[in-house]
Amino acid sequence: MPTGLKVVLSKKADKDFDEIINYIKSDFGSQDSINFKALILNFLDLIQTFPEIGSLEIPNKNLRAFVAHKRLKIFYRIDSHRIIILRLFDTRQNPGKK
Repeated sequence: MPTGLKVVLSKKADKDFDEIINYIKSDFGSQDSINFKALILNFLDLIQTFPEIGSLEIPNKNLRAFVAHKRLKIFYRIDSHRIIILRLFDTRQNPGKK
């Protein structure tokens, strides 16, 4: 699989990101929200270089997941032109919401 694919966030992943940032900022402060943003940006760089780093969760849908932090699992799909981040899932949420 070619490396350097463009990474895009789905609308849901973008919303997840905003909600998590707001939660961290309000409960833990600005510095922790900055650290979280850095974690996500580092993951996006990593996944662009190594797209298949995540475990294959649902093979027939090419759905992969990567635990970026003990409380954050990122779901994504690789197609021929890009890597689509589908969800940023806080593992403290109800597992049925995945």
